[in-house]
Amino acid sequence: MTPSHGAPPQRVCPHCATIAYSAEPDCPFCGRSYRRRVLPGVAALLFVTAVVILGGVALMLVAAGEEFDRRTNRQIDQVQGQFGRDVDRLERRIQRELDQRLPAAPTP
Repeated sequence: MTPSHGAPPQRVCPHCATIAYSAEPDCPFCGRSYRRRVLPGVAALLFVTAVVILGGVALMLVAAGEEFDRRTNRQIDQVQGQFGRDVDRLERRIQRELDQRLPAAPTP
């Protein structure tokens, strides 16, 4: 059926799915607007996108921090081990030097 000139257009309400011949901006059955609101959907999508991106960045920063801690601890362990070996070597050298300079104590 084709509408005649001057007759109101046929509209489908996006909320209650009712077909009505109406020139009004609101549905005569549910009272809500015929216009779809896109802004809340777009805002929700942007919010979810921002949360996902920020969450991913946070995970990357946590992973980078843990890797930094692992590498730092490994280097600290290496330096401490080397320092301990150097101290042991120095103690042995001092002990040898003292043994050479001091005569052996006679036993009574």
